[in-house]
Order: sequence, then structure tokens, then C-alpha cells
Amino acid sequence: MKILRDKYFALLALLLLAYLLLFFTLDFASESDFFSSRPRQIIHCPLDDLIPFNEWFAIPYFLWFAAFPGSLLFFMLLDKRDFFDLCIVIFGGALFCFAVYLFWPNGLQLRPAETADNLLCRLMQLVWLVDAPNNVCPSLHVSISCGIALVSWRSAALKPYLPLRLAIAALMLLICVSTVFVKQHSVLDVLAGAVLSLAIYLPLSLRRKYRLPKP
Repeated sequence: MKILRDKYFALLALLLLAYLLLFFTLDFASESDFFSSRPRQIIHCPLDDLIPFNEWFAIPYFLWFAAFPGSLLFFMLLDKRDFFDLCIVIFGGALFCFAVYLFWPNGLQLRPAETADNLLCRLMQLVWLVDAPNNVCPSLHVSISCGIALVSWRSAALKPYLPLRLAIAALMLLICVSTVFVKQHSVLDVLAGAVLSLAIYLPLSLRRKYRLPKP
């Protein structure tokens, strides 16, 4: 397969593995005695109470799990400069988030006590069962989605394909919105995740604009 022959495939696999190890280590640790004994900041704003749980948003929420690795593989094959930019935004942002979770434990109290009895609700209940409502701000779901949207929108290789760039941006926006409707995140988590990706991507965009050396 062409993907497996790409010399950057091993790098991508290593980055994804490191991401998963750190994510699940912190997720499991957040329920340990060490973290439970520390004060945990509950993330909440009045707008959260006005947003109802809606299981239909589980569909774009779950699409993120394909968009995350899929976008990295796509740009690895399409344009190495975009691939490096996306890696910096995604994994740089993730590293920042993990540091925040470690030194500033935070969580949610937004999940509904009861939901309807249908497939989407059961899938969300499964997520809630394995994913503790901790380590939420900034939102990784949002920061990664925004990173994908930013790199795709500014990609020189995708510039001729405006409908595709609009579709990617719309999907990433829908994923970000979905996180609050499935009660996985507060509006504050979403804003923090979006600002984080923008703060990381802007210097990369300026580097391109002024033709600074490539990575």
C-alpha cells in the first residue's frame, strides 16, 4: 500500500500511539486516589443550561474519530508541508491540553441522568461509561477539529477545491457544536479549544505568508 511505503507513516503512527497512551493514562489517572484528593475545577457557564441533550449530534461527534487520523493520513499523502502543520497544531495542542489536565484537574457535571432508549443514546451511554467526565478544558475534540479546518482551508493543494474546503469546515464546525449537545463539553471548553488551535496555527500561517524556512 502507498500509505505504508511513505517514510512519514512510522512518524505518524508513533505520534498517534503517544497521543493514545497519554490520553488514556490521564483519563484513568483522573479517577485515582491521587487526583480524587485534589480540588477539581467544575467547568460550567449559564449557556450550558440552555443547551438540551440531543442524541442526533452523536453522529458528527463520532465522525471525529475517523476525521482525526484520516485527515493526518490525507495530508501526509497530499502535501508534506500541510501534514507537518497539522501535526504541530494537533499534537502541540494535545500536549498543552495534557499539561493543563495534569496541573489543573477539571471536569463536568452536565451529563443527563436519563436519556431515551435508542441506538444513539445507548452509544453515548457507552461513551460516558468508559470516558469519565474529567479532563475537558480545553476540549481536544474541538482543538483537533479546528486544526483540521484551519489547515484544510489554507492548504495550497486544496485551494482549487472550494466546495471540498467548505464541506470540511462545515463538518468540523458541526463536530465542535456536537460536543455541547451530547454533554461531553461545556461551551467554555469549546471556546478554549478553538482559541488554542488558532494560537498555534497563526505563527505557522505567518511563516508561509512571509516564506520563512519550511520545517
